Amino acid sequence: MSTDQTRGNVIELRPRRDARAAVTGTRSEEYRAPRTLIVRATLWCADREIHRQVGLNDAMSLSELHRVLSTCFGFRGHEGGAPWSFTAGEHKVRTSDCVHTVLAAPGDVAIYTWGLWRMFIEVIESYPRDRGTPRALCIGGSGSLRPDATGEMDFDPADINAELTGTATITATLALVDTEVTDLINRSRIFDFIPLLQALDLERPLFLPRRTRMILDELPLERTPEARDAFLVTVLTLASLVDADLGDNVIESTMAEIGWVDDDDSVLTATRTRELCAASLQALADVGGYGATSLPPVERLDLYRYLLRR
Repeated sequence: MSTDQTRGNVIELRPRRDARAAVTGTRSEEYRAPRTLIVRATLWCADREIHRQVGLNDAMSLSELHRVLSTCFGFRGHEGGAPWSFTAGEHKVRTSDCVHTVLAAPGDVAIYTWGLWRMFIEVIESYPRDRGTPRALCIGGSGSLRPDATGEMDFDPADINAELTGTATITATLALVDTEVTDLINRSRIFDFIPLLQALDLERPLFLPRRTRMILDELPLERTPEARDAFLVTVLTLASLVDADLGDNVIESTMAEIGWVDDDDSVLTATRTRELCAASLQALADVGGYGATSLPPVERLDLYRYLLRR
């Protein structure tokens, strides 16, 4: 993640027409391009506050947002039973309405009520959606309704996002992916890579020079498990086309989740990770996939597709 929560390339809009649009000459709701919202949801309990930051498609219905929030906060039995509603100002909002009719721009707020729980939702960012962006993704938070295995009141975003993405979607996506990459994702439990792999469209035809294919077929060159993981994590990060700082963060957090540390048991930095697979990165640079002389992004993505797909 059941509903497929990662179909970011599918535009799902309610076929409603705003009467005001007919008067003003503006485009009707059914032609509106969806946007990605980053919302902050806060649940007040008797002894603490619980927070979640969620990225979501503003074209989803409030009924779907209800399911997303229930999953992110760990509510149980949200399919039925306890009454729930969304309120904007002093008015309850129809559950069939799209999210953007209530929450559209930074600063917009709504109240979500489920049974005895009451949650404050605020938009903190809005931007155009890219192909492959997941319909809903928990990107941060703190606290939990229930203690974890260690007794801490914390939350596990990997479990939340796995549930949001859906087992069927994860399985179908990983069926297209190289077995070493699949094993890495399963071990790290970072299912945020699933939308990235979907967006890469791994089944599309590739037209790479024979020499390039021969070099890529040999990668990774390293033979130790740590170094091979380092290369695959670096390629996944390169494929996401994020900036350098965020890329380093992704590399370090993923290697940590897998369990790799430096020789002195300290955190394995992004620089050290790249050093582990330096020979493979040099070979990748030789065909334009890495470094100062790398190809334009569109051409680089074909190299990453070739490396990541089964």
